[in-house]
Amino acid sequence: MANLIASFFSRGCDASSVFDRLAISRYEFYRQYVNQYNVIHISFNEVPKHCKTYEQYINRIESRLIKDLKMAYPNVEIDVNNAVWDILTDIYVENEELRFIFILDEWDYIFQRDFVTEGDKAAYIEFLRSLLKDKPYVALAYMTGILPIAKYSSGSALNMFLEYTMATREKYSEYFGFNDREVDVLFERYHSSTEMPTIRREDLRLWYDGYHTMSGEKIYNPRSVVSALGDNEIENYFFLEEEK
Repeated sequence: MANLIASFFSRGCDASSVFDRLAISRYEFYRQYVNQYNVIHISFNEVPKHCKTYEQYINRIESRLIKDLKMAYPNVEIDVNNAVWDILTDIYVENEELRFIFILDEWDYIFQRDFVTEGDKAAYIEFLRSLLKDKPYVALAYMTGILPIAKYSSGSALNMFLEYTMATREKYSEYFGFNDREVDVLFERYHSSTEMPTIRREDLRLWYDGYHTMSGEKIYNPRSVVSALGDNEIENYFFLEEEK
């Protein structure tokens, strides 16, 4: 989903050949948004080589972002010793049309690392607050993660976000997996293109229909359905990391 949103908004690519075929292209606002924004896409589950401290982790993110900004805006005087949010503000001051969409994937990844202390967690929340909150250069910030923001962000630090999960919010819940109609389509494709199909439609329901949205709609695990139909074999394709 993060990659899809980045591809839709980013000026860095022409994704019209993909989105022109989809339902979104029929909306009046489509051309106003498709590939019209500067997008900053950060995968927080990537770490430096031999990473042992939070400083190494966050410094990699900041230094690579500053490097990208210098390349993208060579006419803006950028002091690499400044904080990222100061540099982004300077870019915005030069041209108020240069607003950014932030796609932050697995924002809570760092909270699961052994080398991160409670103080580091607080510093990380402060980093996100300084980068995003009340900044004129932010057009939109989209974050993915498992943990709710409120679990680590007390008070008003990151209170500008709305959180959506399939279990607690009805809005968007249908997009957290495949519904029955979508699985029907995939199963028909599988059955017509597989030389010796071994999977029944009922097998997919019994094995992978493990979720319900807030509105009560059945949701299938996308990875498991696609893997099973691709392999022509019912199997457990979804593995949870063992708790330590």
